[in-house]
Amino acid sequence: MSFTGTTAGKRAVSYGDFELPLHDAMLDRAFECWVHAEDIAEAVDYPYEPPSPRSLNRMIDLAARMLPAVLAERRRHGLAAPAEGRHLVPAGDPGRSLRLEIEGHGGGEWLIPLDSPGAVGSAEREVAHIALDGVEFCHLAAGHVSPEEAAAGQLGDREAIRDVLFATASMSRM
Repeated sequence: MSFTGTTAGKRAVSYGDFELPLHDAMLDRAFECWVHAEDIAEAVDYPYEPPSPRSLNRMIDLAARMLPAVLAERRRHGLAAPAEGRHLVPAGDPGRSLRLEIEGHGGGEWLIPLDSPGAVGSAEREVAHIALDGVEFCHLAAGHVSPEEAAAGQLGDREAIRDVLFATASMSRM
């Protein structure tokens, strides 16, 4: 994917309802290939390892970056708590956030803006915290783990936690 670091990597790839830059579309495809290969390996009882920590981190990062837009779309369809009564902020300003802590392979932390895809995640405005294993997070995003079974650790605003877990699970196109 090294050539995607150039201007070619910014070209849009259409997914019908939305677009991703080429670089992100390639990460998305790598994620799909891994998940499908893992399904096949499991079906034939063949050992199959997750991607390298670096690759897994990139896949997790893509999902984390997509979450604010997915939350907004779910909210528009009545599938997430409405932002009414919340202090919405202008694009680029810090907003209410959830800390997504990924443990194990591909680990890291992401601050997910909750009320607007244009807001910036903020530690000072953190209202909830979820801790998940990296492979389990990917299985949630692939629709292989239910949101109710996913988070190893949850702290804070229960509604925000539920919305983020269900938004992650809704990323699966299965």
